[in-house]
Amino acid sequence: MNNNRRKFLTSTSALTASALAANLGSWGVESANAQAVSGYKAIVCVFLFGGSDSNNMIIPHADYGAYETVRSAASAVGIPQSSLLRFTPPSAGKVYGFHPSMASVAPVFAAGKMAVIANSGTLIAPITKADYQARINRPPNLFSHSDQTDAWQGLVFGSPSRSGWGGRMSDHLIAANTGQLVPSTISVTGSQIFTRGDLTAPLVVPQNSTVNILGQGNAGGAGYAALQAMLKTADPGSTVVKAAADVLDRALLANATANPLLSTTSANITTAFTVGGTLLNTGIAQQLRQVARLIDGRAATGVKRQFFFVGVGGYDTHSNTIINQTNLFNQLFPAMKAFYDYTNLAGVANDVTQVTMSDFNRTFIGNANQGVDHAWGGHQIVMGGGVKGGDMYGSFTDLVVKGNQDSGSNGSWIPGIAVDQVGATLGKWLGMPGTDIAQVFPNLANFTTKDLGFMA
Repeated sequence: MNNNRRKFLTSTSALTASALAANLGSWGVESANAQAVSGYKAIVCVFLFGGSDSNNMIIPHADYGAYETVRSAASAVGIPQSSLLRFTPPSAGKVYGFHPSMASVAPVFAAGKMAVIANSGTLIAPITKADYQARINRPPNLFSHSDQTDAWQGLVFGSPSRSGWGGRMSDHLIAANTGQLVPSTISVTGSQIFTRGDLTAPLVVPQNSTVNILGQGNAGGAGYAALQAMLKTADPGSTVVKAAADVLDRALLANATANPLLSTTSANITTAFTVGGTLLNTGIAQQLRQVARLIDGRAATGVKRQFFFVGVGGYDTHSNTIINQTNLFNQLFPAMKAFYDYTNLAGVANDVTQVTMSDFNRTFIGNANQGVDHAWGGHQIVMGGGVKGGDMYGSFTDLVVKGNQDSGSNGSWIPGIAVDQVGATLGKWLGMPGTDIAQVFPNLANFTTKDLGFMA
């Protein structure tokens, strides 16, 4: 075989700029456990990299004194009670407040299409403070950005497989996507564990342009034609070369299918993302517009169950947490609301669900730099037409520093809800049977409640 051809084909593991993950997996091969489903549904994971301070995202209003005792005006990390956007979740029976920068999404909660998931985090099994201190069921590498980011995205502790729960769900839903022309997992923020499965490899797209193969250009160009010609002459006797050629061929097909969609912006998208006469053009808004373009093109891609990953950094607020988080929230929530508005205009609101995730929460007690440090359990939001919203799921923390819910001495809350339970609830909404969900989330068996109930 030609040495140049061999060198190129063996470099296909680096094709993340165009499409497929750094393995020779596929996205469309039937598996024994694959499930057939009907209609279209998608999950959009919105990841807040760095560890978002959710203590300031959801704040007790009726019990504000417990909050103010620690996060007083003098602490420089507290939100004044007067600025909170009040809401009363029926299951909690008392008044809470959203961060003032959540004004765009507060009406979605009031309309019953957004819910709060209280005090969730990475767990192996339910754990008490005594368990934590005795290192019983304590997840490894807590408070580490990289490890906890991976854990939220579904990396199984101790597993040799580098896969995430979006990718593993896709593995079990391959039958639903028979004939798909693009992968069912798509990231708009680089290669992410969430989108990788054992059979599923993701498409990685830029946040504001089309995709290409190692700078070779789009379908129809000279570089594309050269790649296609090379595939036809690949050594058929080599299993490795054939597998690599198959991956590259799929990457070319995915790009040729996705690029026309990524080059088109529908009136629904433009209308939804235009706020106050101005098009939202922040990084997170651009990423969510890419997702909207691909959802618009779902008939062309042939995908019926889809997983999207978008993300934004900057949440590691060890200093100036109020200013930094407010600036981030002022970008995040208008973009999420615009995307939700798009799903309504496009008629897919009941079929698309956004869920936030983050490395971890921040300490309840501030530090000397008007910031907060790495902690554990925190609050997330889930939004979409299929959400049983207007309520809080799980128990809000008691905010007692050094108490039974504090893993240490600075307000690092022990989660009451596991990532596995959040994902399993979404998996059931997607139409996955319990046996498949249990394989995607091997720790789920340790929890009594498998379905948290926040999806219709």
